[in-house]
Amino acid sequence: MTASWPRAQQEPISWEAFLDLDEDIRRELEIVDGYVVPREQRGRDHQKVGTRLSLALEQAAVGEMRRGGGEPCYETNTEIDVLLWEVPATARKPDFVLHRCLPEYEQLTAEHCLIVGEVLSTWSARRDRVHKMSDYADAGIPHYWIISFDKVGVLTIERYALSARTGPYTHIGTSHRDMSPVAVSVSDPFRLELLWSDLEVAPRI
Repeated sequence: MTASWPRAQQEPISWEAFLDLDEDIRRELEIVDGYVVPREQRGRDHQKVGTRLSLALEQAAVGEMRRGGGEPCYETNTEIDVLLWEVPATARKPDFVLHRCLPEYEQLTAEHCLIVGEVLSTWSARRDRVHKMSDYADAGIPHYWIISFDKVGVLTIERYALSARTGPYTHIGTSHRDMSPVAVSVSDPFRLELLWSDLEVAPRI
């Protein structure tokens, strides 16, 4: 039997208790140190940008898997729970994530993730740049991308990486749509190239 979420939380809950919440309720929530927090407001363009990034990374991952004969296997997802650690329970929902393949019913955790990304909005900038960045780094996720956008689509991509397994992220580059047709060209976690044209959300006229 699923539980409804009480508005006032007196003490931290477990990861299992969070999963027991109704799925429709949980979709708009994250859990941080055992306390449930609402997600930021997200407009349609924000959602589209996250989807475009996920699809572009998926295309790059498919190319890499073809070159490697299917191994290792990669997947992408949007707005899915990523369990960072169980005690105290902390899970975030990145706007997009590139991760290693896992069985259908296995929980996605930080150790599966290669790149997580957040799309900035008026309501999320501080959380994305401070709190989520710190959580993803503490969980050992190798790469973190922060995305800004306008009516055309993705405008800038800030890339951060861990220099060791854990510790703060190091800024490794920022690309802007006016700089080059290529949005991202990197060799880690594998060789991939994304084009700005693939990250547009406005219809072409």
